[in-house]
Amino acid sequence: MNSYAAIESEEQQRRRWQIELEFVQCLSNPNYLNFLAQRGFFKDQSFINYLKYLQYWKEPDYAKYLMYPMCLYFLDLLQYEHFRREIVNSQCCKFIDDQAILQWQHYTRKRIKLIENVTAAQQQQQQQQQQANGVEAATGGEAAAATPNVNGAAATADCQQTATALQPVQAQAGNPQQQQQQINGLSTGANIKLELN
Repeated sequence: MNSYAAIESEEQQRRRWQIELEFVQCLSNPNYLNFLAQRGFFKDQSFINYLKYLQYWKEPDYAKYLMYPMCLYFLDLLQYEHFRREIVNSQCCKFIDDQAILQWQHYTRKRIKLIENVTAAQQQQQQQQQQANGVEAATGGEAAAATPNVNGAAATADCQQTATALQPVQAQAGNPQQQQQQINGLSTGANIKLELN
């Protein structure tokens, strides 16, 4: 096979790749598998060897080109003689086809639900960020209102600002990204205060 690949032109290699890609994707259709089984293809040892050869499509470099990833599952099943014998039966084919359709429907509903959940979580996170920005703005206002004096009144305002800004961070310990944003906001408020001093 290697000597044949060496004499294949680049155009022939590209064409062979396209044909194999199309054939592997056709394996995702149980009715096509039934057609092949009824015509006796799965009894031919050279065809079985070809199916073993096509296992390279499971590698990520090749699998990324597949539009129907279920074909890889059927390619695995075709490696077993028992499956090749059973797919001849039309009832078996219909059952597999029905199960595939149900899986796609369930996956679609599940995917829509996941997208809705992610969207709701993002909206909630944005609201929390807006609330945190409101806390930061209020903290920044306190920093601007603090006036330094010789007796250390500005240092007391610093401690109060730190305690006020840390309360929301401690209350929402589950969101590290928001905590980091609040901590960054706290350091910004401290920088403003230092500039005023």
